Amino acid sequence: MTLLFKVLGVIFALFVVLFVAIVIEESFVGGRRRRKLEQKAREEQKAREEQGQ
Repeated sequence: MTLLFKVLGVIFALFVVLFVAIVIEESFVGGRRRRKLEQKAREEQKAREEQGQ
């Protein structure tokens, strides 16, 4: 029974570590890059719409 709890504990700990790593990456590294690209795409779309008028 204790081996089962150890295995479940290790799996749970890995899940928590991966979840925290994804949250940190999304909020700081990848999230900033994605928001910057989205803003650039919106500006380019707005410029195209203004040229078309």
